[in-house]
Amino acid sequence: MAYRVFGASGPFLIWIPGWILSNVDMIDELGSPYAEIVDLISQSTRFIIFDKRGTGLSDPSSGSLSVAERIDDVCAVLDAVGADRAAFFGSSEGGSISVLFAATYPDRVSKLVLYGTAARYSQQLPDFPWGFDPGEVEAQLDEIDTHWGEGALAGLFFGAAAGTPGVREMFGKQQRAMLSPTMAKLWWTRFMELDVHGVLESVRAPTLVLSRPGDDLVPIEAAAALAAAIPEAHFQPLPPGPHAPFDIIEDMARVSVEFVIGKPTAPADERILKSMVFTDIVGSTQQLSVTGDAHWRHRLDAHDHIVDSLLKKYGGTRAKHTGDGIFALFDGPTKAARCALDLVPALAARGIAIRAGVHIGECERRGEEWSGMAVHTGARISALAKAGEVLAGRTVRDLSVGSGLRFESMGTRQLKGLPEETEIFRVVNSTA
Repeated sequence: MAYRVFGASGPFLIWIPGWILSNVDMIDELGSPYAEIVDLISQSTRFIIFDKRGTGLSDPSSGSLSVAERIDDVCAVLDAVGADRAAFFGSSEGGSISVLFAATYPDRVSKLVLYGTAARYSQQLPDFPWGFDPGEVEAQLDEIDTHWGEGALAGLFFGAAAGTPGVREMFGKQQRAMLSPTMAKLWWTRFMELDVHGVLESVRAPTLVLSRPGDDLVPIEAAAALAAAIPEAHFQPLPPGPHAPFDIIEDMARVSVEFVIGKPTAPADERILKSMVFTDIVGSTQQLSVTGDAHWRHRLDAHDHIVDSLLKKYGGTRAKHTGDGIFALFDGPTKAARCALDLVPALAARGIAIRAGVHIGECERRGEEWSGMAVHTGARISALAKAGEVLAGRTVRDLSVGSGLRFESMGTRQLKGLPEETEIFRVVNSTA
């Protein structure tokens, strides 16, 4: 990962870039559109800027990254600069990644500044009236394919200013410095699939949401809806104009820095967004009666050994042993789903059939115990599975875009104790 830190004092502030950002070697050069914001923000903070994996000077990537990989890369950059905790500045797609990071690692995020950010960017669901329809997304991909390096999508980012001589050329130069047309299309597709609406209520960091009337990429109404869904968010409109904020850099830098260096925030509470896996051995009582106590005990020992090995592989921790299964916690839904998928055949080979459920939600920690509605929901989803099945809710699917996992809808189900029906998906490997 290529990164730079600008500024020698003040709180750490990391910029989570959106779809495109000039590489870190060029970002502060004379003539760079980002040079002014780097200078202004680094006067009061230690401003961390990095190139996404597969872009700029960072190592190449065989494809666009999954959400889980994006989160892991942010952790790696923070660790590299020695920042246990930082404020986040996320723009558009990077704002969505910042939201998910803040919900997943609340102890590492002091404050959030989100510019031109929405819960999602395309019309995937009927209750989201903003964003691009499938035809518009296809047209955008065609423009990237035919005009990458010449200022593709300049109108979407710069509005009327895209017609000013030199603007498209400047944007095209940025594009050539960043990535290839094929990678650009993959990144744009992932951008349009990104959906974090299911975790907004779990963000505990004080949040400032900035947006502009006239932004054609992220309508101000979508940004306002995002702010309304985050518990400690403040929405602040900026002067009208296009998505690219180069005409209001001074205003944006000022309000962002004032928010970041304000009063220290209270320590994160014990309500944390977690991904979870519930498993259950199918027909355990019948197997015990057939094999006897001693043989069944050996089976359980094998079960525990395999479970512990795969939890370690995917970074999970066992929260509870349920007798006939486990309740485990993970930092991300993709890791949780992959662990569950690996557990099924590994245990079946030992003659142990399991069912599994994967869920993500806000959990409450009380000592060594975890509770909350999300925990109950995960257990209910697991109970619906048949032997050999891994089931998940919609939010797990939404946050696993780009992971290579497939989610087959099984329709909606009424889960006991929940007021609304829940859409359930069967999780399968892409190679299955």
